[in-house]
Amino acid sequence: MKRWAALACGLVVGVVSIGVAPDEARADDDTWYDRYVAMDAAVGDTYYRSADGAQLAWNESYVLDSYVDVYGLSRDRRWLDKAVTHIDGMIADADDADGDGYRGWQTARYSPVEIDNGGMETGAQGDSTLPADWLRFQTTSANAFRTTDRRAGAYAARIDSDGQLWRKLYQPVNTYHPNTVYQLRFWSRTNGSAAGGQAYLYDATAKQVLCSTDVTATVWTYHSLDCRTPSVAGHTLQVWIGHRDYRVAGGQAYFDDVALSGRFPYLVHDGMIGSSIARFARLVEQTPELHESYRAKAVSYRTFLESEVVPRWESSSYIGNTWYALTSTTGTYKQSLKIDAFSHKRNWSILPYNQSLAFSNMLLILHEINGNAAYLDRARLNGQYFKNALTLSGDAYTWPYSYSSAQPEDVSHANIDVGAARELHRRGIVFTPTDMQRFTNTLTNTLWNGSLTAPKVRKFVDGTGDDSFSKYLVEWTAYAQWAKAIAPIVSEQYRHSTVNHGYDMLALARIMKWDRTKLVNQGFELATSFDTTQPAQWTRAGSTATTAFRDSANTHTGQYGLTIRSTGGAPQGVFQSWEGWSPATSYTLTFSGRSSGGAAGGRVVVTNVTTGAVLAALTFTDQDWTGHTLTFQSPDTATQTVRVSIGNADPTVAGAAHVDDIRIRVTGEPW
Repeated sequence: MKRWAALACGLVVGVVSIGVAPDEARADDDTWYDRYVAMDAAVGDTYYRSADGAQLAWNESYVLDSYVDVYGLSRDRRWLDKAVTHIDGMIADADDADGDGYRGWQTARYSPVEIDNGGMETGAQGDSTLPADWLRFQTTSANAFRTTDRRAGAYAARIDSDGQLWRKLYQPVNTYHPNTVYQLRFWSRTNGSAAGGQAYLYDATAKQVLCSTDVTATVWTYHSLDCRTPSVAGHTLQVWIGHRDYRVAGGQAYFDDVALSGRFPYLVHDGMIGSSIARFARLVEQTPELHESYRAKAVSYRTFLESEVVPRWESSSYIGNTWYALTSTTGTYKQSLKIDAFSHKRNWSILPYNQSLAFSNMLLILHEINGNAAYLDRARLNGQYFKNALTLSGDAYTWPYSYSSAQPEDVSHANIDVGAARELHRRGIVFTPTDMQRFTNTLTNTLWNGSLTAPKVRKFVDGTGDDSFSKYLVEWTAYAQWAKAIAPIVSEQYRHSTVNHGYDMLALARIMKWDRTKLVNQGFELATSFDTTQPAQWTRAGSTATTAFRDSANTHTGQYGLTIRSTGGAPQGVFQSWEGWSPATSYTLTFSGRSSGGAAGGRVVVTNVTTGAVLAALTFTDQDWTGHTLTFQSPDTATQTVRVSIGNADPTVAGAAHVDDIRIRVTGEPW
């Protein structure tokens, strides 16, 4: 016992620690999990039912990632079941709208708006009652005019019916891509008359209505409908607004924010959605106990990504080949040269770093499952392209939004950048431990205001801008692997805030992952930036890289476990400070362990360092992986220091102990 006490109290600093006091890092036991469960009940099933690529990328992908993360923490399969439901729904809604033979998702959110003055804000020259760029059909200023009864801005359009003739406004469409789905969207209301309202896209060349919708609501209501353009170019298209039935007098129809945009695929959206689906497939593939229940689904998802999503960006007749090999060591993705998905006046073609990295990150995850060398090559070349854009400022990185932009990347979009860099580093590709520490320093040294009670983060990666993006740190959160302060920087953004977005679900999951009341790096998957053998946030005590190390050959789940090798002399081991616990509370510690046999065995102990009291201890000698449970009472005084230590049962005898999946929870709580 004396030897073990010496190990438990030993101190060999092995993590980057920036002044986090226990109370400041406090997570209030299951507060984060309870909030996550409540949020999932409120909005978790909201987004996957949409077929809109932007909605799926910027909402649902975060929900899916959170399900995978929370399963990893709780081992509760209901989160995997929900992921299956969501992925099944998204794939069912994927279509081949552009006819290129590949299914996927599209959106009209970012494409050029093909009509002008849809908000009716500007009056026509010489007639301020007429919205500029709109034409009257059988109307005058008496029955078709701009009005301040609007949904947004200063004006809308109002059209009155008199029971005599069609009274309408229309506008020619600027341009269109043939055989493409366009979204006609607008806000509208009526005065309740049976005349109603109507909007439609008209092909004046073929004299054919391409799509139409009626308006009956008496309050401002949003409308959106899909319209497929003619199969050839050169037709005259027009957007029309007016009444549903001109024969009814006294009708008033109001229109505002009228827009027409093409529904196009975007590489960044496929990358975001695809990465989340691929993470689920990777989890299942790498977890044998999940194979029976989920492997068939995971294989079908992987097949969908490999046969539909990935090739559409290099082999599609509609999009064209968007991969761009710059040099023998760098490459990236371009926007399609066949469709104007962003602008009709493009002055660049190479996509911003975050957009290409989202897609290549999906390829990297898939490669871990399928071993496709082309996927790995794309990810490596794209990662190097991004790395070449980094500038070292002191001991931190800065970088621009894109190769053609002088503006620094913002913290929010940088989530994709630093997430992809970390995934490449995890695979031992392109980014080194030094690079990871420099990204970490970007947050802790350049962006953070230094406060742990009211932390704020600057908007741009060079430390400029306001703090309006402080909340958007989901991928930065993972850099808590290299700096202890990052967890409270993130958690304090959410401690008292309202969460109502898919992004927030992932933020809560990431906060849970780095909640020190549960222990962190529980599976020893993550390494320090200075020693790949040492588990991040665990401190060596009397041990070295050969006696206490991350071990890929002895793992219960995941890619790594922890091995403690007794040398028959001084105790060897690691420990982690347990923080944020509630006083005088029953806690349960669980872990999986096995040993090489013999008396050396293994031992896990919880020690009150302040008083020297051992709160709980368990010795094991099992040679097969076995689950173990310790229940203990936390100290009465919250300011006392408590550590969880792992070592050998008898360090005087040569042998090895292996531990994985160690965690703490309030007794009786699910997480």
